[in-house]
Amino acid sequence: MKPQLTLQSPLELPYQEISNYLNQLWISEDKDNSGANTFTLIVWQPAWLEQCLVQTGLINGPITGNISPEIIKVAKKFILDNGLPHTTSLNSDELLNLLRGKLSNKDFEDFRGQFFESSISTLHPRRLITLAPTLKKNSEIKTFVSAYCPLGDNTGIQPICGDLVVIRGDSNSIKDKGLKIIDDLSINELPSWLWWNGSLDEAPEVFDYFANFGIRLIIDTAHGSPNRCLKVLDQLKKKDKAINDLNWLRLKSWRESLAMIFDPPSRRPILDHITDIDVDIAGDHMLQSLFLISWISDKLEWHFTKIEKHKELIKIEFERNKGEIISICINPLPVENPSIHLGQVIGLRLISKISEVQKNNTCVILGCESVECMRLEAGGMADMQLIEQVVPNTFFSSESDVSKLLGSSRGHTSPLFENTINIALKIFNSLNKK
Repeated sequence: MKPQLTLQSPLELPYQEISNYLNQLWISEDKDNSGANTFTLIVWQPAWLEQCLVQTGLINGPITGNISPEIIKVAKKFILDNGLPHTTSLNSDELLNLLRGKLSNKDFEDFRGQFFESSISTLHPRRLITLAPTLKKNSEIKTFVSAYCPLGDNTGIQPICGDLVVIRGDSNSIKDKGLKIIDDLSINELPSWLWWNGSLDEAPEVFDYFANFGIRLIIDTAHGSPNRCLKVLDQLKKKDKAINDLNWLRLKSWRESLAMIFDPPSRRPILDHITDIDVDIAGDHMLQSLFLISWISDKLEWHFTKIEKHKELIKIEFERNKGEIISICINPLPVENPSIHLGQVIGLRLISKISEVQKNNTCVILGCESVECMRLEAGGMADMQLIEQVVPNTFFSSESDVSKLLGSSRGHTSPLFENTINIALKIFNSLNKK
């Protein structure tokens, strides 16, 4: 974490006094420094898993809001020790509900919103507001304020400073009072972002409040039911809101790997003869695989025709302009290592039949590791030309992914993602009608 010079230690204030206090703080601290002229970042940060683990005594406090290696390790052990399926997500309701049954009534230090990861601090947010809902019901609103300056290597440069506001209370208190506080703290001349760092299923009234105003949104459709996540995407698209989805961002290495494979002109004809695609995913959350399939179909100008579900398998058909059928199968796999992000793509097999002669046809295999590539090679693919590649599966923290989006200053939805959303909605809605 980048070192910070604290101008004002976290101070608990009545929420009615915060706006005036911050205005006075910048005037009194330094006449030449009235704060960064950058952006406001609002973070919905429930950190339910960490709160549960701390309050059950499985890890030591304080509560920070960050997913540490210790949290991941302890949560996975708890899943296995309590007989939950190995595929249980670290953010699943099954896990959280089991932990909630073991909570203590002790109070623990809560540092959410008081510090933030270096990849974000280097962007010098002018104002960072953290909404920190608590497990404890009937918890009244408490508000804290502090000011900071990231310390750079060049001591001759005036540090670019900002302020931190934490709004803590139960979800109802935040909905009833916290949103009014945010209105009072808005800086109209600067762009504002909301990072919804939680499930899209929770606190829909709070989320919808932000979705109705001029704020840029960062969401993660790996967290929340597919139905709710796609409903949110559709809602935001109709309102012409800028959509930034971390679940889509994590597909970048898969999209780049596919593009690289077909970059040589000699391989372009393979694309015109694709007949089958199999996508393996970790668990049963289908959205990321649906995004990948929708992106491929958009780039190759395929037309969706039908979708069917056979037990766990999801089968989708597309049609090329000349009438040929492309069959696609989404295959959920039980992965023993519980995942933080549901439904991540772990393997893809693409078959192109250009000839009746088997050896002239092509099988493209991408896997997040060599073991997955070997699994996808089964089924008579050895007689085809084989193109195989392991996709980099580097884990980046959510904070790091968010900083990439903030750094891009994208105030609109990526056209690629917008087209992908349109196709994904069409496919999913067709499945729901059955």
